[in-house]
Amino acid sequence: MNTLQRYIIREIVPLFIFGNVLFVVFLLLEKLINLADLFFTKNVPGLLIAQTVIYYLPSFLMITIPTSALMASMVGFGRMSSDSEITVMKAAGAGGVFFLKPAAAVGIGAFLLSLVMSVYLMPLGSTLAINNLTKIAKSISVKDMKENEMYDEIPGLLFYADKRPDDNEFGKIVVIDKNTGTIITAETGAIVPSEEAALVMNFSNGRVVAETAGDERTVVRFGEMAMNLPFELKDKFSKRDEYFMTMTELAENFGEHVNYRFEFSKRLALPVAGLLMGILGMSLGIFFHRSGRSIGIPLSLGLTLFYYMIFFTSLNLARAGAMDAFFAPWLANIFFTAVTAVFAYRVLK
Repeated sequence: MNTLQRYIIREIVPLFIFGNVLFVVFLLLEKLINLADLFFTKNVPGLLIAQTVIYYLPSFLMITIPTSALMASMVGFGRMSSDSEITVMKAAGAGGVFFLKPAAAVGIGAFLLSLVMSVYLMPLGSTLAINNLTKIAKSISVKDMKENEMYDEIPGLLFYADKRPDDNEFGKIVVIDKNTGTIITAETGAIVPSEEAALVMNFSNGRVVAETAGDERTVVRFGEMAMNLPFELKDKFSKRDEYFMTMTELAENFGEHVNYRFEFSKRLALPVAGLLMGILGMSLGIFFHRSGRSIGIPLSLGLTLFYYMIFFTSLNLARAGAMDAFFAPWLANIFFTAVTAVFAYRVLK
């Protein structure tokens, strides 16, 4: 690779980095707002929130890396084309392969980064993020309860206490299980997080009112009672979900559900999209030489949206049994390979 080709790569790489930062911030915006609210209003440790944001990054980078490769290549080549640099290079003897090499180098870099994210870091990060969300939920459950206020931050439960002498003690407490209708009242109670994703509730001098058959209710009085209630958060985001599985675990569950086969193939198909987008961006940047810089970002976003429309359509077809689950994630790549070939031929011939 000669000096001019390295110059082209240096033109594209900063745009690629900027694109990833921009798109990740955009995708993370809603989560950042929610996590910031936890920090400022719920007193959740800032380190825990920062870790959670970092753990989310691989999931978003799987999407932003191909998009940024397309945008960076299109804007970079478009800028050089509109400034007549491409014309000068062609006049100096640069042929089609000359421009294809730096575009392919950017695409290969995007492919390798996406592959690391999808195969290894994404399932690991998703698992760690959910573990942190469970810790946050436990932190909120203990620190955010106040006297004489109904507390409903824990899914399925309502808490109310007349007094709160300290962080772990409550006086005249009422707990309502919204799912079963069970009501627990006690003179005193202590609510502390356990080592697992659960609340250990210790009550003194109270009663349990539970619904039975029909409209009847059973009342049980107690002197001391302990209750261990798991958070629904951990059940909702089960680690057996395909997004949390490693490639080996997905392969072991191919026969269980179509989602596992689709997810396995998807983690290979999306990185290949990064390679395609790098070359497609070069082709479109040179093709739209009069407006390469201005059209680069909106066109790259539009093409990415179209890519994922095909992608999610193929997912629905796979789930409906109308398309093979291993083939479905590659449908968008096949279409974009054809589009890339057409434009590359036109600008490089």
